[in-house]
Amino acid sequence: MSQLNVIHAAVIGLAATFVVLAFDRAGELRKDQYVYVPPAPKVAAAPAAVDPDKGKPPPHNDKVEDLPEGKNRELTFYTCTACHGVALIKAQGLTRDLWDSTLDLMVEKHRMPPIKPEERTEILDYLAEQFPPRRKGRGSDNPFLK
Repeated sequence: MSQLNVIHAAVIGLAATFVVLAFDRAGELRKDQYVYVPPAPKVAAAPAAVDPDKGKPPPHNDKVEDLPEGKNRELTFYTCTACHGVALIKAQGLTRDLWDSTLDLMVEKHRMPPIKPEERTEILDYLAEQFPPRRKGRGSDNPFLK
């Protein structure tokens, strides 16, 4: 009988411990066990190219030279990379109309400042020339249609 009482006491003790730990969600009972050390502040890298009109560096380390040579490259770089990097531009391959629609989308949905009409034309000229569609529409190049 004493052996049964020992087992009961052990089960009740373990159950009580688990209940207390379960209700201790804030970790107050274990607060001295772990010490949080905040991460060291990041060292700023060398400043990236600065947009002369806005006076602050873009949110990446891209340079104008990361875009292909072409007329209006700098205007396109400073307009587009104020919000995203060159990699996103290079990943696209769009018609002029789709580039135009993309600029509309960024102004309407992503709060991009509107672009002056003459600058918009120059940017579209550059994007359409440097990043045209890479693939033709469905047709002869689709291996599943053969």
